Amino acid sequence: MCEFKIMKAEIEEVPMIEEIVAITIKEIYPKYYSEEVVTFFLELHNSESIKKDVLAKKTYVVNLKNILVGTATVDDNHICRLFVLPEYQGQGIGSALLDYLEDRIIKEYGCTLIDASLPSGEFYRKRRYRQVEHREHQVANGKILSYEVMCKKYLPINPEIYNAPTHLVRKEMELQGIDLDELKKEIPMRVYLLADSLYDTMLEKNVGTLKYHVGGEVYVMNHNARIGFVKGEMCSPGIATQAEDLFAAGVKELIHVGFAGGFPGTNIGDYVITDGAYHDTSVVGLYGFEGERIETSKELTDSLYQEMKECGLEVQRGYHWTTDAGYVETDWYIKYFEKKGVKCVEMEGAGLFTIAKFRSRKATGIYVVSDSGSGDDWDLGWGEAKLEQSIQKLIDVIAGWK
Repeated sequence: MCEFKIMKAEIEEVPMIEEIVAITIKEIYPKYYSEEVVTFFLELHNSESIKKDVLAKKTYVVNLKNILVGTATVDDNHICRLFVLPEYQGQGIGSALLDYLEDRIIKEYGCTLIDASLPSGEFYRKRRYRQVEHREHQVANGKILSYEVMCKKYLPINPEIYNAPTHLVRKEMELQGIDLDELKKEIPMRVYLLADSLYDTMLEKNVGTLKYHVGGEVYVMNHNARIGFVKGEMCSPGIATQAEDLFAAGVKELIHVGFAGGFPGTNIGDYVITDGAYHDTSVVGLYGFEGERIETSKELTDSLYQEMKECGLEVQRGYHWTTDAGYVETDWYIKYFEKKGVKCVEMEGAGLFTIAKFRSRKATGIYVVSDSGSGDDWDLGWGEAKLEQSIQKLIDVIAGWK
């Protein structure tokens, strides 16, 4: 990226700002808008309008080797008149200018607003701006100017700054008479987050001892103190909060062991190890991650897949779907994820994988297919021998892993 400076515009720079705006509009906008709309833009951003904003200290410029190459104006939390000369686009100047302005605006107002013309809409969407309103404005000869009002309320999140779980867990441990730093040396490196009935089955086997109260009741395996298990919280936000606490306590690897609805290619009782989750949950975005899929930790997933195969379990591997709407999985959503090739659907995985990625820890998931289909065709596997056998085999493997 080229080196440049961003600063408040001075009154003598008004003609150069007007030139940046005019050149950019004349070269770019005719590809998207009618002649009448282009003329409207040029008249809107005239010299007097620019001068007024400069005098009000609302306008910024980008200086590259003593040449003004970009500009933007800020009115409260509204960014407008953002232009970069065409020959300097694609060099990160517009992104850097937005970074500079957004950081200040969001921290004061909570969000930034921007009017997105047709040429710039995709640029803003990639920066996590979302449409809040569609507007149309009639110009000369009945022509229509169409644009979007877009909003952004996300900034990069620094895990070191947003580290409340460590402070909370430290206090919780103090109340239990435990030093957190010492706990981190003793707590199991790997902890299994078990769905309710899986957890109950593990307790019945009496293979672990209750040792810690953090993120739930953590049992440590009698044969291997480096492995533990706890009852997993339900739904993506619940398991995300639990993961925060366990990672803060010193756990390095979390493996979710749960039940899932099967998709074509899976049957009741099948095992699925996931490479990641397509998500319909807010946790992923709130932690600053984009895209419709959040990955598991590849190294841990590879290792777990190999371990299960060596134990004689037939395992499918692929991506799955995490949703917050456990009982409303519409036909069209199911078809969408079928085309994505997902193996199953459940309610927790994405929350866990998000926290692992955010905290630079490891997490993955194993799912037992317990049901499939929907509505009148919903096949519930509960009580079937195949499902019960699969549960017992999986618990035996987890209980015996070295």
